[in-house]
Amino acid sequence: MTEDQNRRRPRSLTEAIEMAKAIGFKKIPTKLTEPKPPPEDLPPEEYKKAEAEYEQKMKQWLTESIYGANYKDNPLYQWREPYWDNEWEAIKHLIL
Repeated sequence: MTEDQNRRRPRSLTEAIEMAKAIGFKKIPTKLTEPKPPPEDLPPEEYKKAEAEYEQKMKQWLTESIYGANYKDNPLYQWREPYWDNEWEAIKHLIL
């Protein structure tokens, strides 16, 4: 089993906060910059590819902006991780 599979996931916000305090978690600020949308004058196929890449970069930037560049070690992220993809799908149209 990998370390990720052995790690216990917090079951509540309170538990996640307590875990973060117990391990002395410090969020490392992201070095990523907010991505810019692709230019609209690209040919349709290139635009579609660029748009998908932009969406992925934006999701990564948002994740790191909220939870830190070391987000996988962040108990708050570990608590939200099972829901993060669905939350992203729900909010991405507001961001992109």
